[in-house]
Amino acid sequence: MRWGAMRRGTTAAVVAVLLGTSGCGSSGVTKDRLNHAVAPTFANLYVLQQSLRGRKVGAASLNSKADCARGDAQAADSGAGNDWMCTVTWFNTGPDIAVTASYQVHVQTNGCYTADGDGPADLNGQQMLTATDGATVTNPLWQFDGCFDTT
Repeated sequence: MRWGAMRRGTTAAVVAVLLGTSGCGSSGVTKDRLNHAVAPTFANLYVLQQSLRGRKVGAASLNSKADCARGDAQAADSGAGNDWMCTVTWFNTGPDIAVTASYQVHVQTNGCYTADGDGPADLNGQQMLTATDGATVTNPLWQFDGCFDTT
């Protein structure tokens, strides 16, 4: 075997090993990244929902925050899984009156997630809602998807 061919073969083997193990190690899915993704997505969809109900609200004025954690107290608050819970807090009735909503969240390794509403029922517990024009429409807060950067 010629030296050049052997070197190419060794290089290819090293690259294959590195590519095969690049998914191992620490996850890019973290509590902070999920919090920072869920809060603004919720706020924008809340504005849409309230608009459908005939109310005018601005996303920035809500000052929404998410607090996400793994459902299993023994699990670290990182990594993909379907056991994440997020509580979103926002202010829509005054600066000192916080409102909360809960979501069960499934997070994939690529940073994409699906949040399923878990209450309160009048906010995110019903799939459909009646808009001000009488039309029955999908509740944007019942279930929503999003993605965040895992790098």
